[in-house]
Order: sequence, then structure tokens, then C-alpha cells
Amino acid sequence: MGLKEIREAVVMGDAKTVPGLIQSELAAGTAAEQILKAMIAAMGYVGDQFEQGEMYVPEMLIAARAMQAGSNILKP
Repeated sequence: MGLKEIREAVVMGDAKTVPGLIQSELAAGTAAEQILKAMIAAMGYVGDQFEQGEMYVPEMLIAARAMQAGSNILKP
């Protein structure tokens, strides 16, 4: 596991998996800031794909839900 898996899960919109991946990274000692940067990078990629016509609004919204699920873990 790692930040790469978190990025991929956010891009894929896997809101059920993201919180567990984040918990694992936090338990492994990864800083919350690094995890947040990985999720922001994932959303940047999603935005780029949308601009290129590779992703559409529903896929962006699904990715945003996965990002929100992860952000909820990082808030405390």
C-alpha cells in the first residue's frame, strides 16, 4: 500500500476503499499532509482528464466523493 494506491482509488472514485487506505498510511507513519497532497494530485489528474474529454461530470463527482471520504478521515 502507499500514496500511489490512494491516488488511484481517488481517481477511480472508490470511496469505500480510500478511508481504509488512509488509515493504513497514517498507522504506517505517513504525514497527513503527504496523504492530502496525494489526493489533491489525484483530483488534479481527474480535472485534466475532464478537460481532455477523457472523463465526464459523473466520473468527476464520483472521484470527488472518494476525496471527501478521505478528507473526513484526515480532519481529526
